[in-house]
Amino acid sequence: MDSLPRKRKGARAACSMAGSRHDAPAARKRTCREPKPRPEKKKPSSADEGSASARGGVVMTAPPASGRAAPDSPGRGLKRKLGCIDSATRMGRKKRLESEYELGAEIGQGKFGSVRICRAKVGGDEFACKELPKNGEETVHREVEIMQHLSGHPGVVTLRAVFEDADKFYLVMELCSGGRLLDEIAREGKFSEQRAAIVIKDLMAVLKYCHEMGVVHRDVKPENILLTKAGKVKLADFGLAARVTNGQKMFGVAGSPAYVAPEVLSGSYSEKVDIWGAGVLLHHPMGINISSWTGSYWANAKSRCLLQNDC
Repeated sequence: MDSLPRKRKGARAACSMAGSRHDAPAARKRTCREPKPRPEKKKPSSADEGSASARGGVVMTAPPASGRAAPDSPGRGLKRKLGCIDSATRMGRKKRLESEYELGAEIGQGKFGSVRICRAKVGGDEFACKELPKNGEETVHREVEIMQHLSGHPGVVTLRAVFEDADKFYLVMELCSGGRLLDEIAREGKFSEQRAAIVIKDLMAVLKYCHEMGVVHRDVKPENILLTKAGKVKLADFGLAARVTNGQKMFGVAGSPAYVAPEVLSGSYSEKVDIWGAGVLLHHPMGINISSWTGSYWANAKSRCLLQNDC
């Protein structure tokens, strides 16, 4: 009679049973050790994300297009990731406007430049092309950077491409076929209370988004509110806009005389000046002519703004 195999010291009972002759070949391949559970991946905490952002590892991008900021946002106005910026909108490109677009008729004129229709050579789509002289290069760079930063929101005019030559910058943007809010008010004479409420609601939503992204427009007025074919509001012309951090105050007079807030004239102000401009703007669609307003404040606002190059 064959002797039973000796039980190894420290071996489990299940192992000794598995060592019987009947299933010896298969049993030798088995092990009594249970598989070790895989360690769970540690989820990064908000503190870890904040420290990574400070090291440059994570860069906050824009909040969702609804206008709400990300709940764990480490701060306002942080620049988008480089990969999120369309290469066609970067400054200093060697491509010429004529290689991709054909310029058409002029559709607008402002203090700093003009706007013309332009048509894509591939596809034939129409866009608006803003021409700006190179004597205000710093202002153009700031405007382009801010439009890149705010891109993606349905209430902000989309920047499609940037070109330059020896004399001018060319900003190719989406064409808002509904025209300016100012012209729409002139055609209709007076909005209904319901329509005026919709306009101001849409405008406040996009201003909220801008402020959450650390951008102050500083020139909210009907001339800078564009309309789509469906009548949706689009905020345009960021030539006087500024980037701010949370709680930062701004200085210097900027804006249009009829819409400038008292804080601007006093010399220290915040993003709330855009809310004042929107409140004054609301009088237009309700049929109130603000150009007829009189008083020492409006006279002072007009004189102070006319003395500034930014107004």
